[in-house]
Amino acid sequence: MSKSLFYQFNTALDMCFRLHFDKHSDKHNPENDNSHIIKSLSSKSNLKDFAHDFSSYIRQEYSVKLIKEITPEMCQNYIDSKYGSSSLQSIKAYKSSLLKISQCANKCFNIKTDFSVAIDESKIEKTETIKQYSFTNEEMQKILAAPRTCDSLNALKFAYWNGTRVNTLERLEVRHINFKDNKITIFKDKGGRTRIIEMNEDTAKLLREQIKGKNPQDKVFNIKKNSVNKYLRRRCEKLNIRTADGSKIKSGVHSIRKLYCENRERDGHSRNTIIRDIGHSEKGRHDLEKVYFESLK
Repeated sequence: MSKSLFYQFNTALDMCFRLHFDKHSDKHNPENDNSHIIKSLSSKSNLKDFAHDFSSYIRQEYSVKLIKEITPEMCQNYIDSKYGSSSLQSIKAYKSSLLKISQCANKCFNIKTDFSVAIDESKIEKTETIKQYSFTNEEMQKILAAPRTCDSLNALKFAYWNGTRVNTLERLEVRHINFKDNKITIFKDKGGRTRIIEMNEDTAKLLREQIKGKNPQDKVFNIKKNSVNKYLRRRCEKLNIRTADGSKIKSGVHSIRKLYCENRERDGHSRNTIIRDIGHSEKGRHDLEKVYFESLK
């Protein structure tokens, strides 16, 4: 296991995948422990997306290189980092995914890992509207007109102009920016996919100021995804931006991403093109259209 953490997890997930596994027979044979087996393509894809995010967190926070070196405390801290930006349902899914990738790694590499975690529901904000709500352009103009600049504010501007994920804002490095060709490399985005986006004039001006004095491998925005989401919510509260029923907005950067998609559609781009351009490879996915083009105002 000399490769990267994600490579190790990726290998384990591939080895534990059984496309035509007989679920019926397995259900009636309790003596066999097949908890490590992945039984569908969609499950494997989702687990790989999760493993990429988890691997990045472990690498950045602990510089761990081997799966067997990951401790329960590290896993718990990963879950704790999701409070404030994820719903209870999402955090429960993260817990389940931790268990599954642990089972796969144990089977594949003949190791014993413990990725068990506890969920403290009292720390989880009511975030049901994080992905449903979409800001209006008028609301975003007010949010971005903060009197004092900071990295979180500049990160929100970048998200508004480019429709990027909050993870991208956190991970973007100076070396990923190409001013000569007006291109930005979104390196190993969700699912480990790398893509190139066009850099408009506003983005270029913002980034030139943002990276002054920085080295190629320095982060463009000195932020954590939780901090930038909290900054966004504080701005909403200060400006009294609320949902139609008067509730406080529990939105994150994903709601800006939705507005970006809606703006692109108003400009005449097809939904399939927009979904592809924001980093999804799927086509004809009605669930993605629901996420990005149906707003809770």
